[in-house]
Amino acid sequence: MNWADDAPATEAAWTRLTPAERTSIERVDAERLERERAGMAARFAAALTEPKYAVRNRFRLWEHLIRRLEQDRLDDGYLIDLYFNDLANRDTLGTVLDAQPGLATGELGSLLAELDRRFEAVTEFDGGAERRRWTSRFESEQLSPRWSRRPRRIPWEH
Repeated sequence: MNWADDAPATEAAWTRLTPAERTSIERVDAERLERERAGMAARFAAALTEPKYAVRNRFRLWEHLIRRLEQDRLDDGYLIDLYFNDLANRDTLGTVLDAQPGLATGELGSLLAELDRRFEAVTEFDGGAERRRWTSRFESEQLSPRWSRRPRRIPWEH
């Protein structure tokens, strides 16, 4: 995937990060790498050089979803579980930024706020009805408000 085309706001924001922000991200990513490696066989863990869910990748994935929603390009292969994964990924970004005030008040905080505004613009509030139609494994009081929104056109209905 060409992230410059698919997540341009994320890629642009990364060019503007301060050295302190980059250091914070490196620490977060190092911790994540260790968690990801912990669940792997030693030979696979040794080959993993960066976490699949690095901070940058999480931003890319969140922007990727939003751009696809904006362009009405969620196809029949996009299932409800993928949507749940995207929402969980976004929630993790919030957790990361909450734990790193320097990131939350900087470039990444602004980027996340803008992406969230775009997400709200291309989704509808349904109070979580669509989520509850498919699962009861998520408790409403534990979820961010995004979990009460659904795409305007539901791709998993086709």
